[in-house]
Amino acid sequence: MSALESVLAQVSLFEALRPDEIGRIARRFELDTLESATRRAFASTPSEARLVVVVDGFVRLEVESRAGALRGTMQLGDRFGIVSLVTGSSRPFSVEADRPATIAIMDRDAFESVLADFPAVALPLAAELSRELAASTDVVRQLLELHAENLRPEEMRVAVAERRTALLRRGARVRGLGPRALFRRLVVQEGAEPPFWMLVGFLAALGGARLVVYLILKYKLEKQLFALVPGTDPNPMHVHHFNYGLILIGASGLAALFPMGRRALRSLALAFGLGCGLVFDEFALFWRLNPEYAQNLSLFASGTVATLLVQLTYFRRFWAALARRAWLRARGVR
Repeated sequence: MSALESVLAQVSLFEALRPDEIGRIARRFELDTLESATRRAFASTPSEARLVVVVDGFVRLEVESRAGALRGTMQLGDRFGIVSLVTGSSRPFSVEADRPATIAIMDRDAFESVLADFPAVALPLAAELSRELAASTDVVRQLLELHAENLRPEEMRVAVAERRTALLRRGARVRGLGPRALFRRLVVQEGAEPPFWMLVGFLAALGGARLVVYLILKYKLEKQLFALVPGTDPNPMHVHHFNYGLILIGASGLAALFPMGRRALRSLALAFGLGCGLVFDEFALFWRLNPEYAQNLSLFASGTVATLLVQLTYFRRFWAALARRAWLRARGVR
């Protein structure tokens, strides 16, 4: 898969397409390499309407408007110009690179052929245009409300100018990668989904347990909300939440050993992380056999585990390469 195809696969307009379909769309783009301090300008005529996607590097965007020059920045995966392709009307804009960068450009004819050949693109496109329309409609609603308030002329001029500027600035807004694309780039493509969901579960359980215990102790609800073993003892045994965490860890770990469990690896990783959060929130209790909840050792252990999970999620390749290098050195292999 080429660099352009990899970028297009993360653009929200093309997320629903297969790799071979994205490859066919990529061939309808024109690639342009911008050297340092190189500027490329596009006119405002319908024939000059363009969709610009950054394939590599970093570029500066400048859009001419009635409010003057509006500026923005674009980096890998960012795009600009989809509204002008659909409506056929656009403002003059230009892109400039401080360092060498690569952009992909699609004209209106090519975009219309994409819509004709790949109807699935129409749904995310409609969603994007509806958000733009809703934003414009909201500005109109605000203007009508301002007129209904019977403001003084000077106040009205200031309020209208603010909203006009906000509306104009949307014309220079750069579309970045959506949440799904960012998740795929930062987690899925790194092969780090299980440790990522473990990290999410760990932080959620740790934060939730700390908050619940704090509220219980603050409002003295121990006898009402703590899990106590009934009996005649005036000080009944308290079932600490690390016990539930151990059950979650054991159950999710065993389930992951079976074929059916591997199909639900994300859920099991989340459950395992939840269990770890509950256990390490009370690490000092069973390590020191001290029933006092507020011990720094628990915070230290929790921070250590969270750091380890972050390393497994985002720096796994680095540590794996470092370990392999150390192993080869130990064997005398250079």
